[in-house]
Amino acid sequence: MLGKQSRWFAPLAATAAMLLAASSAGAAEPEIAIIPAADSCVGFDLGLTATGGGIKEIKFSNGNLYRVGTGVVLTWSNQGLNGSGSNGKTYTVKTSGSVARYVKNPGGESYTLTLTGHNGFVFFSGDAGGPGVFQYTGRVVLTVDNPVDNNVESVDASAGKAVDICARLR
Repeated sequence: MLGKQSRWFAPLAATAAMLLAASSAGAAEPEIAIIPAADSCVGFDLGLTATGGGIKEIKFSNGNLYRVGTGVVLTWSNQGLNGSGSNGKTYTVKTSGSVARYVKNPGGESYTLTLTGHNGFVFFSGDAGGPGVFQYTGRVVLTVDNPVDNNVESVDASAGKAVDICARLR
């Protein structure tokens, strides 16, 4: 998973560049991020556009980290396989914000990632529970390797609503 496109798309770390590009481009069309089928929905490549919002990162000296995102409009889309065969389905979410809290676990080998609010998360094929894509509203607790790569070691808890994006777009 290291070196692959960042999995965490909404509305925090991975969309920062898209959000900045969209806001600076004015009326230009938002850029579509394409996640290959092998690392998202298996039967089709997944598209994502994000508009609006912003991200603030707060780092602590003990290695813990917070990322706070304000409302983003996300549109997930079926892109077909290798650029052809899309069924045209989309799923749009108007988020109201999110918080990602990374707490370094004892021993420093991993982090507990707690997501609250509206979060889209892509589980890659090598992740616990992967591949798959979910739009969470509520709270999700994961164990990840670090705040940069977000390689998922385990899904520890969830509360609230989870929408299976791949199922919605089939």
